[in-house]
Amino acid sequence: MISDPDFPVIDAHVHTYRSREIGRQAMMGTGQTDYGGTPDELLELMARGGIHKAVMVNMTPVADMSDAALAKLPADLSPAQRTEAEDDVRRQMIGRLQRRNEWTCEVAREHPQLIAFIGLDPSMNEDELVAEIDLRRERGGRGIKLQPANQRFYPNDRRLWPVYDRAQALGLPIIFHSGAGARGPQAADYAHPRHFPEVLSTFPRLTAVMAHLAWGDFAACADLASAYPNVFFDCCGVINGTEKRPALSDEKAAAALRQVGTERVMFGSDYPWYDPVLDAARIRRLPLADAEKRAVLHDNAQRILAL
Repeated sequence: MISDPDFPVIDAHVHTYRSREIGRQAMMGTGQTDYGGTPDELLELMARGGIHKAVMVNMTPVADMSDAALAKLPADLSPAQRTEAEDDVRRQMIGRLQRRNEWTCEVAREHPQLIAFIGLDPSMNEDELVAEIDLRRERGGRGIKLQPANQRFYPNDRRLWPVYDRAQALGLPIIFHSGAGARGPQAADYAHPRHFPEVLSTFPRLTAVMAHLAWGDFAACADLASAYPNVFFDCCGVINGTEKRPALSDEKAAAALRQVGTERVMFGSDYPWYDPVLDAARIRRLPLADAEKRAVLHDNAQRILAL
Protein backbone atom coordinates (compact mmCIF):
# COMPACT_ATOMS: atom_id res chain seq x y z
CA MET A 1 0.00 0.00 0.00
CA ILE A 2 1.70 3.19 -1.21
CA SER A 3 -1.08 5.73 -0.71
CA ASP A 4 -4.32 5.55 1.26
CA PRO A 5 -6.86 8.40 1.20
CA ASP A 6 -8.10 7.31 4.63
CA PHE A 7 -4.68 8.15 6.09
CA PRO A 8 -3.37 11.45 4.68
CA VAL A 9 0.22 12.30 5.54
CA ILE A 10 2.24 15.32 6.61
CA ASP A 11 5.98 14.64 6.66
CA ALA A 12 7.29 16.80 9.50
CA HIS A 13 11.00 16.29 8.78
CA VAL A 14 12.66 16.46 5.35
CA HIS A 15 15.80 18.06 3.94
CA THR A 16 16.07 19.60 0.48
CA TYR A 17 19.04 20.68 -1.63
CA ARG A 18 19.64 22.72 -4.76
CA SER A 19 20.98 19.71 -6.67
CA ARG A 20 21.29 15.96 -6.35
CA GLU A 21 25.06 16.32 -6.12
CA ILE A 22 24.84 18.65 -3.13
CA GLY A 23 22.33 16.36 -1.45
CA ARG A 24 24.46 13.26 -1.89
CA GLN A 25 27.49 15.13 -0.54
CA ALA A 26 25.51 16.22 2.53
CA MET A 27 24.49 12.62 3.23
CA MET A 28 28.16 11.56 3.43
CA GLY A 29 27.31 7.97 2.58
CA THR A 30 24.94 7.54 5.54
CA GLY A 31 21.66 7.54 3.61
CA GLN A 32 19.45 4.49 3.33
CA THR A 33 18.23 5.48 -0.16
CA ASP A 34 19.59 6.59 -3.52
CA TYR A 35 17.68 9.86 -3.37
CA GLY A 36 19.37 13.23 -3.79
CA GLY A 37 17.04 15.58 -1.94
CA THR A 38 15.91 17.95 -4.69
CA PRO A 39 12.49 19.60 -4.35
CA ASP A 40 11.30 18.09 -7.63
CA GLU A 41 12.25 14.60 -6.50
CA LEU A 42 10.50 15.13 -3.16
CA LEU A 43 7.33 16.43 -4.81
CA GLU A 44 7.17 13.32 -7.01
CA LEU A 45 7.46 11.09 -3.95
CA MET A 46 4.82 13.10 -2.11
CA ALA A 47 2.37 12.69 -4.99
CA ARG A 48 3.01 8.95 -5.08
CA GLY A 49 2.71 8.47 -1.33
CA GLY A 50 -0.29 10.62 -0.48
CA ILE A 51 1.89 13.12 1.41
CA HIS A 52 0.05 16.45 1.41
CA LYS A 53 2.73 18.60 3.03
CA ALA A 54 6.38 18.30 4.00
CA VAL A 55 8.40 20.43 6.41
CA MET A 56 11.86 21.35 5.12
CA VAL A 57 14.17 21.48 8.14
CA ASN A 58 17.18 22.79 6.26
CA MET A 59 20.27 23.75 8.23
CA THR A 60 23.83 24.77 7.41
CA PRO A 61 26.81 22.94 9.02
CA VAL A 62 28.56 26.13 10.05
CA ALA A 63 30.90 24.49 12.57
CA ASP A 64 32.23 21.90 10.11
CA MET A 65 32.60 24.43 7.31
CA SER A 66 34.33 26.90 9.63
CA ASP A 67 36.81 24.25 10.74
CA ALA A 68 37.66 23.48 7.12
CA ALA A 69 38.14 27.16 6.28
CA LEU A 70 40.20 27.93 9.38
CA ALA A 71 42.49 24.97 8.69
CA LYS A 72 43.47 26.62 5.40
CA LEU A 73 44.65 29.88 6.99
CA PRO A 74 48.41 30.52 6.73
CA ALA A 75 50.31 29.48 9.83
CA ASP A 76 52.44 32.64 9.90
CA LEU A 77 49.61 35.15 10.44
CA SER A 78 50.12 37.66 13.21
CA PRO A 79 47.58 37.60 16.07
CA ALA A 80 45.82 40.62 14.61
CA GLN A 81 45.78 39.10 11.13
CA ARG A 82 44.44 35.80 12.48
CA THR A 83 41.66 37.56 14.37
CA GLU A 84 40.70 39.45 11.23
CA ALA A 85 40.80 36.25 9.16
CA GLU A 86 38.69 34.36 11.69
CA ASP A 87 36.12 37.15 11.72
CA ASP A 88 36.01 37.02 7.93
CA VAL A 89 35.42 33.25 8.01
CA ARG A 90 32.57 33.73 10.48
CA ARG A 91 30.94 36.32 8.22
CA GLN A 92 31.31 34.05 5.21
CA MET A 93 29.69 31.11 7.00
CA ILE A 94 26.79 33.21 8.26
CA GLY A 95 26.32 34.46 4.72
CA ARG A 96 26.07 30.88 3.48
CA LEU A 97 23.51 30.10 6.18
CA GLN A 98 21.46 33.15 5.20
CA ARG A 99 21.53 32.22 1.51
CA ARG A 100 20.37 28.69 2.31
CA ASN A 101 17.53 30.08 4.40
CA GLU A 102 16.48 32.37 1.57
CA TRP A 103 16.55 29.48 -0.91
CA THR A 104 14.41 27.36 1.43
CA CYS A 105 11.86 30.15 1.71
CA GLU A 106 11.88 30.61 -2.07
CA VAL A 107 11.13 26.91 -2.57
CA ALA A 108 8.25 27.13 -0.11
CA ARG A 109 6.81 30.16 -1.90
CA GLU A 110 6.97 28.29 -5.21
CA HIS A 111 5.49 25.09 -3.76
CA PRO A 112 2.96 25.78 -0.97
CA GLN A 113 2.91 22.11 0.05
CA LEU A 114 6.55 22.50 1.16
CA ILE A 115 6.96 24.32 4.48
CA ALA A 116 10.11 26.34 5.26
CA PHE A 117 11.92 25.98 8.59
CA ILE A 118 15.12 28.01 8.74
CA GLY A 119 18.53 27.29 10.24
CA LEU A 120 20.37 29.41 12.80
CA ASP A 121 23.77 29.01 14.44
CA PRO A 122 25.18 29.87 17.89
CA SER A 123 28.11 31.66 16.24
CA MET A 124 25.64 34.43 15.36
CA ASN A 125 25.23 37.23 17.87
CA GLU A 126 21.88 38.20 19.38
CA ASP A 127 21.14 40.93 16.85
CA GLU A 128 21.99 38.62 13.94
CA LEU A 129 19.84 35.81 15.31
CA VAL A 130 16.77 37.96 15.89
CA ALA A 131 17.17 39.77 12.57
CA GLU A 132 17.40 36.47 10.68
CA ILE A 133 14.28 35.12 12.37
CA ASP A 134 12.31 38.27 11.59
CA LEU A 135 13.50 38.51 7.98
CA ARG A 136 12.82 34.88 7.10
CA ARG A 137 9.43 34.99 8.80
CA GLU A 138 8.55 37.85 6.45
CA ARG A 139 9.77 35.69 3.53
CA GLY A 140 7.56 32.75 4.51
CA GLY A 141 9.54 30.87 7.16
CA ARG A 142 7.23 28.94 9.49
CA GLY A 143 9.67 27.63 12.08
CA ILE A 144 13.29 26.96 13.05
CA LYS A 145 15.58 23.91 12.91
CA LEU A 146 18.49 23.51 15.33
CA GLN A 147 20.98 20.63 15.28
CA PRO A 148 22.88 20.54 18.60
CA ALA A 149 24.98 17.50 17.66
CA ASN A 150 26.20 18.98 14.38
CA GLN A 151 26.37 22.58 15.56
CA ARG A 152 28.14 21.66 18.83
CA PHE A 153 25.97 23.34 21.42
CA TYR A 154 23.72 22.24 24.25
CA PRO A 155 20.04 23.17 23.93
CA ASN A 156 20.27 25.06 27.25
CA ASP A 157 23.22 27.17 26.00
CA ARG A 158 22.39 30.78 26.90
CA ARG A 159 23.52 31.93 23.46
CA LEU A 160 20.27 30.46 22.16
CA TRP A 161 18.04 32.23 24.69
CA PRO A 162 17.27 35.10 22.25
CA VAL A 163 16.16 32.51 19.68
CA TYR A 164 13.80 30.80 22.10
CA ASP A 165 12.45 34.11 23.35
CA ARG A 166 11.74 35.40 19.84
CA ALA A 167 10.29 32.10 18.64
CA GLN A 168 8.01 31.96 21.67
CA ALA A 169 6.82 35.53 21.06
CA LEU A 170 6.12 34.86 17.38
CA GLY A 171 4.63 31.39 17.84
CA LEU A 172 7.34 29.75 15.73
CA PRO A 173 8.01 26.08 16.55
CA ILE A 174 11.59 24.85 16.86
CA ILE A 175 12.58 21.36 15.74
CA PHE A 176 15.72 20.11 17.51
CA HIS A 177 17.81 17.12 16.63
CA SER A 178 17.79 14.95 19.75
CA GLY A 179 19.67 11.83 20.77
CA ALA A 180 22.77 10.14 19.50
CA GLY A 181 22.74 10.06 15.71
CA ALA A 182 25.92 9.12 13.86
CA ARG A 183 28.52 11.65 15.04
CA GLY A 184 29.99 9.96 18.13
CA PRO A 185 29.66 10.29 21.92
CA GLN A 186 30.39 14.02 22.22
CA ALA A 187 27.76 14.83 19.60
CA ALA A 188 25.33 12.52 21.36
CA ASP A 189 25.87 14.39 24.62
CA TYR A 190 25.09 17.75 23.02
CA ALA A 191 21.65 16.46 22.00
CA HIS A 192 20.90 14.34 25.08
CA PRO A 193 17.36 14.69 26.47
CA ARG A 194 18.68 15.88 29.84
CA HIS A 195 19.60 19.25 28.32
CA PHE A 196 16.03 20.12 27.30
CA PRO A 197 14.09 20.61 30.60
CA GLU A 198 15.61 24.02 31.34
CA VAL A 199 14.54 25.26 27.91
CA LEU A 200 11.05 23.82 28.26
CA SER A 201 10.49 25.31 31.70
CA THR A 202 12.03 28.71 30.96
CA PHE A 203 10.01 29.12 27.76
CA PRO A 204 6.68 27.42 28.55
CA ARG A 205 4.91 28.82 25.47
CA LEU A 206 7.65 27.67 23.08
CA THR A 207 6.63 24.75 20.90
CA ALA A 208 9.69 22.47 21.00
CA VAL A 209 9.95 19.32 18.89
CA MET A 210 12.57 16.69 19.67
CA ALA A 211 13.32 14.92 16.41
CA HIS A 212 14.10 11.21 16.18
CA LEU A 213 12.45 10.47 19.55
CA ALA A 214 15.93 11.03 21.01
CA TRP A 215 17.16 8.19 18.78
CA GLY A 216 15.17 5.60 20.66
CA ASP A 217 15.39 6.86 24.26
CA PHE A 218 11.65 6.38 24.58
CA ALA A 219 11.64 6.44 28.39
CA ALA A 220 13.31 9.86 28.47
CA CYS A 221 10.88 11.18 25.87
CA ALA A 222 7.92 9.83 27.83
CA ASP A 223 9.20 11.51 31.00
CA LEU A 224 9.56 14.84 29.22
CA ALA A 225 6.12 14.52 27.65
CA SER A 226 4.61 13.92 31.09
CA ALA A 227 6.36 16.90 32.64
CA TYR A 228 6.18 19.53 29.89
CA PRO A 229 3.08 20.17 27.77
CA ASN A 230 5.10 22.19 25.24
CA VAL A 231 7.36 19.37 24.05
CA PHE A 232 6.56 17.15 21.08
CA PHE A 233 8.44 14.63 18.96
CA ASP A 234 8.93 13.19 15.50
CA CYS A 235 9.75 9.56 14.81
CA CYS A 236 12.08 9.80 11.82
CA GLY A 237 14.94 7.33 11.73
CA VAL A 238 13.94 5.25 14.75
CA ILE A 239 11.04 3.13 13.48
CA ASN A 240 12.58 1.67 10.33
CA GLY A 241 16.18 1.54 11.48
CA THR A 242 19.49 1.61 9.60
CA GLU A 243 22.23 -0.83 8.69
CA LYS A 244 23.68 -0.35 12.20
CA ARG A 245 20.37 -0.01 14.05
CA PRO A 246 17.79 -2.75 13.42
CA ALA A 247 14.24 -1.73 12.65
CA LEU A 248 11.76 -2.04 15.49
CA SER A 249 9.19 -4.79 15.19
CA ASP A 250 5.63 -3.64 14.55
CA GLU A 251 4.71 -4.41 18.15
CA LYS A 252 7.70 -2.54 19.61
CA ALA A 253 7.16 0.44 17.31
CA ALA A 254 3.51 0.74 18.31
CA ALA A 255 4.43 0.36 21.99
CA ALA A 256 7.09 3.09 21.72
CA LEU A 257 4.66 5.54 20.13
CA ARG A 258 2.09 4.84 22.83
CA GLN A 259 4.69 5.10 25.59
CA VAL A 260 5.50 8.65 24.54
CA GLY A 261 1.91 9.42 23.50
CA THR A 262 0.47 9.04 20.01
CA GLU A 263 -0.98 12.54 20.42
CA ARG A 264 2.56 13.96 20.86
CA VAL A 265 4.48 12.23 18.04
CA MET A 266 4.56 13.33 14.39
CA PHE A 267 5.54 11.29 11.38
CA GLY A 268 8.83 12.37 9.82
CA SER A 269 10.97 10.61 7.25
CA ASP A 270 14.32 12.47 7.30
CA TYR A 271 14.23 12.36 3.48
CA PRO A 272 16.52 11.94 1.53
CA TRP A 273 18.22 9.72 4.13
CA TYR A 274 15.04 7.62 4.23
CA ASP A 275 12.12 6.94 1.89
CA PRO A 276 9.03 8.93 2.95
CA VAL A 277 6.65 6.74 0.96
CA LEU A 278 7.83 3.49 2.52
CA ASP A 279 8.11 5.01 5.99
CA ALA A 280 4.54 6.35 5.90
CA ALA A 281 3.29 2.98 4.67
CA ARG A 282 5.03 1.36 7.64
CA ILE A 283 3.14 3.60 10.10
CA ARG A 284 -0.13 2.68 8.39
CA ARG A 285 0.62 -1.01 8.99
CA LEU A 286 1.38 -0.73 12.71
CA PRO A 287 -1.02 -2.33 15.20
CA LEU A 288 -2.50 1.02 16.22
CA ALA A 289 -6.07 2.25 16.20
CA ASP A 290 -7.01 4.19 13.06
CA ALA A 291 -7.35 7.37 15.13
CA GLU A 292 -3.80 6.92 16.44
CA LYS A 293 -2.44 6.42 12.91
CA ARG A 294 -4.20 9.55 11.66
CA ALA A 295 -2.81 11.50 14.60
CA VAL A 296 0.79 10.43 13.97
CA LEU A 297 0.63 10.66 10.18
CA HIS A 298 -1.22 13.94 9.84
CA ASP A 299 -3.28 15.51 12.60
CA ASN A 300 -0.51 16.06 15.14
CA ALA A 301 1.70 17.95 12.70
CA GLN A 302 -1.22 20.03 11.53
CA ARG A 303 -1.96 21.02 15.14
CA ILE A 304 1.55 21.24 16.62
CA LEU A 305 3.18 23.08 13.72
CA ALA A 306 0.07 25.17 12.91
CA LEU A 307 -0.08 23.94 9.33
